Amino acid sequence: MSRLHIADTGLFVAMGQPSNSRYQAVRRFARRNDIAFILPERVYEELTVNEPNIEEVPVDTAIDEGWATIAASLEFAEPVVSRVMDGVQRYIANADDRPADEVERADAALAAL
Repeated sequence: MSRLHIADTGLFVAMGQPSNSRYQAVRRFARRNDIAFILPERVYEELTVNEPNIEEVPVDTAIDEGWATIAASLEFAEPVVSRVMDGVQRYIANADDRPADEVERADAALAAL
């Protein structure tokens, strides 16, 4: 059985910069277990907002080091992909009592992977 280790924005936000002990612990874990975290493109976009104050983007460091990678583009024309994303958006919208079009697309992309 194959496994995917899918990462959300929250993981990289919580880890902070590469000098942070949490970041280093996750890096060690990934290397020790020979895994790479997969990020949907939408998650990567959330993590790489153009901020002049940030010189080193932590997710890019992880990608350069080989323990994170960006997933291939989702094929929205594939019925299963669009069905899963729509279903997840509706579920989150109902749970949060808000319109589905206000749900982050990155959340639905996680499920579609």
